[in-house]
Amino acid sequence: MVDYKNQSSNTSQLTKQLWGSLMAITLAAAIVMILVVTDKGPEAKLEELPPLKVVLLEVQRHDVSPTEALTGRLQPVKTAQLKFEVQGRVQQRLLEPGVFVEQGHEILKLDSQDLEDQFTQAQSQYDIEQAGIQRDQRMLKLAQQNLELQKAEVKRYEKLNNDSLISASQLDAARQQMLNLDSQVSDLQYKVTTAKARLSLKQSERDVAKRNFERATLVAPFSGYINEINAEVGDFVTASQIVATIVDTSLLDLHLDVRGEVISALKLHQEVDVVVGSIKIVGQLVAMQPDPDISTNTHAIRIRVPGEKVHSGMLANANLPLSQQMNVITVPVSAVSTNAGESFVYEYENGVLKKLPVVLNNRVGSEYILASGIEAGANIVARDVAGLKDGQRVIANF
Repeated sequence: MVDYKNQSSNTSQLTKQLWGSLMAITLAAAIVMILVVTDKGPEAKLEELPPLKVVLLEVQRHDVSPTEALTGRLQPVKTAQLKFEVQGRVQQRLLEPGVFVEQGHEILKLDSQDLEDQFTQAQSQYDIEQAGIQRDQRMLKLAQQNLELQKAEVKRYEKLNNDSLISASQLDAARQQMLNLDSQVSDLQYKVTTAKARLSLKQSERDVAKRNFERATLVAPFSGYINEINAEVGDFVTASQIVATIVDTSLLDLHLDVRGEVISALKLHQEVDVVVGSIKIVGQLVAMQPDPDISTNTHAIRIRVPGEKVHSGMLANANLPLSQQMNVITVPVSAVSTNAGESFVYEYENGVLKKLPVVLNNRVGSEYILASGIEAGANIVARDVAGLKDGQRVIANF
């Protein structure tokens, strides 16, 4: 019994020693881990970077001939949307889109039987009226001759009546006959006098009927290409319906909107360089709007170019010459830095950069014309100015 108690006591002490050893090992491991994690290693030594090399440019004054580059789309010089002037049913479709036609060539035809009948009636009425006028003229001459004869007869009857050789009733009958003939002459004179007006009226009715008959055939108003046909055989079309479109692409117009400064430097009929893809063409300024559009404050212009090498719908670039500027300061676009709406250049002095604000005027190609901010003779950084700072030391490379 005593031995059992001694064994239990020894076991308890051994367990406590083991737990103490494990805790000591765990604590030591934790300390080692903390030291490893928080070890910063050797301190980095900061070394000063060498000065940046920059390309410099000496600012100079010179004369500039600026141009304005604008882009637009070429359009046919002539475009016509064709309509019938009479209504009817399409009887023939003679051409298709893409076909070149000469002026006056037939494109579409309507069923014109009713119009042809109307023209025939008007022509017949004109012919009848013309024949009636000729008849009235002949009858007037005969009536005038009969009237003269009857007047002579009345005078003879009056003389005989005075001699009591005829009765008064015979004289009255002769006089009545003379009055009837005079009335006929007056009626025929009226018809002959108004004959020209009546014939003109019939002629006008005939001409209208003839034009309506001819309008049943739609013809090309000028030479060009059929661009659209919007009616099929059997369709009923009205006088307000667009049935075909024709375009003349022998010449093309470039439509552009320009600023007032540009329009003031242009002259009507002057030559303008136009570039379409890789093709360079000399165009002519054929139209310009003196008063600007109030909504855009721009002026519309048209530049005409030959259509042999280019096509309608192609994009074209026009270089419009502006007024020449004399003795101005220019700097490369790459030399200007912009920040918050302000523009700067970097002037080089004794290895140090100085940030100078500048006022830009116009851009001419790859250069800006300066209004103020720097004088001729100064050396500025020509390019790669985005990362530069005021007071930065640099190495010059002219």
